[in-house]
Amino acid sequence: MRPPRDDAGVSLVELLVAMSLMAMVGAMFTTGIVQIRRSINKADSTYESQNQINSAFLRLDREVRYATGVSTPAQVSGDSYVEYSVTVNGVDTCVELRLKTATRELQRRQWVHGATPLQPTGWTTLASGVTATTPFATTIADKATLTGLRFQTLTLNVTSTTGAGAQGSARETNVSFTALNTSVADSSKVCIEGRSVSS
Repeated sequence: MRPPRDDAGVSLVELLVAMSLMAMVGAMFTTGIVQIRRSINKADSTYESQNQINSAFLRLDREVRYATGVSTPAQVSGDSYVEYSVTVNGVDTCVELRLKTATRELQRRQWVHGATPLQPTGWTTLASGVTATTPFATTIADKATLTGLRFQTLTLNVTSTTGAGAQGSARETNVSFTALNTSVADSSKVCIEGRSVSS
């Protein structure tokens, strides 16, 4: 075996090539980690957006399904409103939904039907980051024709957005709830007295 020479080692060119290769590998690794992080953030935003709408859907489905009447939606001071009447623990109760444009929140409140003075509860936020041109729509019951709807329906048509820019996620929701306790009686003005009570 020969002893190593005094000048044995790595040349400057070999060192530069090795450093360049390591820099390229490091850059690819860092880019991959950043892309994975962005994907995770977008998936989280999508999940959060859908989770809010799902929670609102479950709550509204339980209530609107047993509503005895649904009002005609309207706008008051730029916010969209719709009301429905349900029985809660044996008490006729009015429930009001509002899409508050300024804060982009889908909100809910309730009060005892026919109570004087009218004392609605505070607004509860069902979903945030919500926008819509026409968030609420209703159809009336028409039992006189074979093709008519047997019950009133309330349609919720909103877009829920979470995050911002490339990290944001928008989910459109268009779902109809059928009020199984409604009849052909006109309920277009049921519970609309709450619209005059600000909070």
